[in-house]
Amino acid sequence: MFVMVSMLSSAFAMNQLRPDGTIDVVVDIPSTIAVVAALAATLVAIAYALRFSRAIGGELGAAFKFVNIGLFIFAITRVDDVLKVSGMWAKWGIDYKRTLWLPHSLVLLVAFLIIAFGFSRMAKTFTVSD
Repeated sequence: MFVMVSMLSSAFAMNQLRPDGTIDVVVDIPSTIAVVAALAATLVAIAYALRFSRAIGGELGAAFKFVNIGLFIFAITRVDDVLKVSGMWAKWGIDYKRTLWLPHSLVLLVAFLIIAFGFSRMAKTFTVSD
């Protein structure tokens, strides 16, 4: 039953446009707080990651810089999410689901691919060759 209700509510939420063509502005305060906290945690993670990559140095530190770049890109997507859940995109007349959803997802994909590449380079530095 819960699954059916959530599917119906998400189906109705897919269309943010009102019959008169304006965008329905929804402000989700708990989600905004959670996303701002995620942004803060990401920025703290970037600061510690930078310190770690400098302290470790060498190939491992160089590989960890890719993780830093991915984290920075991820932080930018958190800013986008804050604007989304706080209703700012809708207030500015931008239908997020129709215009920004795919680019946002692609940027997240790129961020995590860069992070994964950094981790693969770190693993490669610890691989012992015969």
